[in-house]
Amino acid sequence: MRLLGSIILLLVLGSALAYKSYSGYQVLKTAPLTPAAMPYVNRLSRRFDFWGTPGVGRPATVMVSPQDAPIVIAALNRMRISHEVMVADLGPEVERERAENEALRLALPRSPRVAAYDRFMEFEEINAHVLETVAANPDIASLVDLGLSTEGRELLGIKLSNGAAGQKSVWFDCAIHAREWIAPPVCLRIIDEVLADPALRDLADWYILPVANPDGYSFSWTDDRFWRKTRRPNPGSNCIGTDPNRNFDFLWEANDVFCSETYPGSSAFSEPECAAIGNFITANADSLILYVAVHSYGELILYPYGHTVEPAPNAADLAAAGTVSADAIAAVAGTRYSVENSAAGLYFTNGASDDFAYGSGAVLYSYTYELSGGGLIGFNPPPSLIQPVVDEVWPGLKALVEYTLAN
Repeated sequence: MRLLGSIILLLVLGSALAYKSYSGYQVLKTAPLTPAAMPYVNRLSRRFDFWGTPGVGRPATVMVSPQDAPIVIAALNRMRISHEVMVADLGPEVERERAENEALRLALPRSPRVAAYDRFMEFEEINAHVLETVAANPDIASLVDLGLSTEGRELLGIKLSNGAAGQKSVWFDCAIHAREWIAPPVCLRIIDEVLADPALRDLADWYILPVANPDGYSFSWTDDRFWRKTRRPNPGSNCIGTDPNRNFDFLWEANDVFCSETYPGSSAFSEPECAAIGNFITANADSLILYVAVHSYGELILYPYGHTVEPAPNAADLAAAGTVSADAIAAVAGTRYSVENSAAGLYFTNGASDDFAYGSGAVLYSYTYELSGGGLIGFNPPPSLIQPVVDEVWPGLKALVEYTLAN
């Protein structure tokens, strides 16, 4: 055990030279936000890194550097938004998480064709798992190769089907925001469940993309734990990357705040990852009935639209299906997901993937799931909570598919 501990320590210390230190960074948590506070929080979110999904009646959490902390605190005070320090120093928490996951990786190696739910998996492991699963199940599984990311990584999804012609289909993608490590295990659980249950394949063809932002996800492992965006350079700026969930071609809105965590890119579908997903959704619009993007965190089930509080044409159906899903999640361990219209409960957004899938006419049902957080940081649960999060959300996703296909 001492030898194992020494190896882990050397690995962590060696990689720390390249890995961004969050020493001195704080996480602030506000009181539940009022409708009057939302426009101010929205403006702050264009410059500072808000975690979770700020919304009316919910607290917001924001990560601030030592230099930015006085600015954000002063702004919250001016807006009379009470707040507290949730994490006084993020640096040790980042290192603790890395050391814990590395210890688990060495102690609990992944068996062939078996997803890991006791630790987080790196991008290469996840893609290898997809390839292994397809190779082992040629009668029901096929590879969905969406092309390459900016840095040349493969966007590999999987199709699970009974092979019958004319079936409806459903789509799930995970980790379009790079740092949301809890999302890929949910996509992997979907794959496991559909592989094991012919009745689910008789319901629909299932398309699952476990990592929708491979460059950003990989960078969050090698360089910066809280990297959110893609990794495409922005001409004329030292700030790299685009928020992929503002880059879809539905009411895309330009700005030049390159360093913002929500920078929408130079044009709609400027990011090859987003363009690939969008092209696939459009090409399969005749069969697709449901689109789901899995994010973290907030225990929310969000449906279109993000750009207006005016209800979508089938808003009642969207809310009803979301409620069925939320009830199924709550039945597992009591966790209550809130079902909300994106704009009404949150702040306005343009160019989101769920709005594109719905607004382009490709699907009748479209959702963003914000998973549970956990641990001291709150943003991502520790490895010990991966299994409980996955266990409780899967019944909700299954219920959502069953409901949308039956209605």
